[in-house]
Amino acid sequence: MSPVIELGELRRPEDDDEPLPAPPRRPPGRVARAVALGCLLLLTLAGAAAPARPPAPVRVPAAPGALFVVLAGRLMVADGPSALHQGGRVVTGYRLTAGAPAWRFALPAGDHVLGLTGAVGGLLVSSSPTGVGDARATLLDPATGAVRWQQAGYPVPTASGGVLFENPRPGGTGRVLAVDPTSGATRWSLAVPPQGVAYRRDDRGVTQLLLIEPDGRVAVHDADSGARVRAGRVSSAPDGVAYRFAQVVAGLLLVEGASGEITAYGVDRLDRRWSVPVDPRAGSWFTDCAGMVCLRDQVGDAQALDPATGRPAWTDERWAGFGPVGDRLIAAEAGDGPELELSVLEPATGRVLGRLGRWRVSGRDDGSGRLLGLLGLRHLAGDRTLVGELDVPAGEARPRAVLPGSWAECADAGVALVCLRPAGGLAVWPARR
Repeated sequence: MSPVIELGELRRPEDDDEPLPAPPRRPPGRVARAVALGCLLLLTLAGAAAPARPPAPVRVPAAPGALFVVLAGRLMVADGPSALHQGGRVVTGYRLTAGAPAWRFALPAGDHVLGLTGAVGGLLVSSSPTGVGDARATLLDPATGAVRWQQAGYPVPTASGGVLFENPRPGGTGRVLAVDPTSGATRWSLAVPPQGVAYRRDDRGVTQLLLIEPDGRVAVHDADSGARVRAGRVSSAPDGVAYRFAQVVAGLLLVEGASGEITAYGVDRLDRRWSVPVDPRAGSWFTDCAGMVCLRDQVGDAQALDPATGRPAWTDERWAGFGPVGDRLIAAEAGDGPELELSVLEPATGRVLGRLGRWRVSGRDDGSGRLLGLLGLRHLAGDRTLVGELDVPAGEARPRAVLPGSWAECADAGVALVCLRPAGGLAVWPARR
């Protein structure tokens, strides 16, 4: 699943900023004890009186819906969809703690930003022209904004720290390629069949590429060298043209057969493992749940399948969504409003290991569906926002700060907390140590 970051509304008193405490050290003890202590801290902080007024945070201009990332002591901000400058949209680098602009990069006229990512020692800016046109990526020096190189395609990070570029095109004329991180020169490239390319990932990124032909031929390639490491066959596409579903989940290649069933093949040997019937009318989809295969559909059913057998390991209808974090799952209960009850689950059994409380998740997806740097936002009385650190492995939520007003998104940069207002504008609060 992809994480959903809900947005709030802004109403911010200018002279009521609150200090940022240093993140507290994790208390020892069992998970249950940690969760109880975390809940107590949250309740205490939520009801506490406001501390003395600190200096105002550093203000950085940003359009509504802007993208931002912190890298190498710089806060990089990309114009949102509503921002237009003469000549096109821009990405601006600011000195993190001072908020002073350090450089400015103008995108090609008509381009809009798809993403900002730290990759191969720089800032990778992904953009695409409005309407028809290939996506492109530009690697910038995060300190100076100087352009190091450009490449066509959508960037896909690899587990070894490299980057691939996928350039899909109709009729099987697209390609996927790897570049030299210093020069941007193409190291190798592969033709992409009409089905496209499926990726096998670990916690750090892509490890293998799977090229699947409509007749069922499959070639598995190493993500670093591009070399083919194995080849085999799976069942052919139902219409002989393209699979309606082909995906790598938990080390398995899942493809849809002629009767609508989903068949799993082991990626290591491309051997058939199991099949499960799926109702196409239910709009079902599969996700990697920290080593389990999660099956969801639009009517709310959720179950985890044993990747070895395809048999249901557990089913629970209360969860509206999942997200793998390390060897745990973060799960949200169905509910109204942007803030949902979050819990930590054991993937193999669905057992609840910890309850994080009611939060609106703020974080980012690394491209594989895995959530990174999770913070929780909760609206408090008096137009304030509680920011909490969601420690999924420990099964606890820890208070990070109480901020005045409402905020669309926050990111923990270690030395500072950076938050975006729904109406535009960023605020940077240096952490007090």
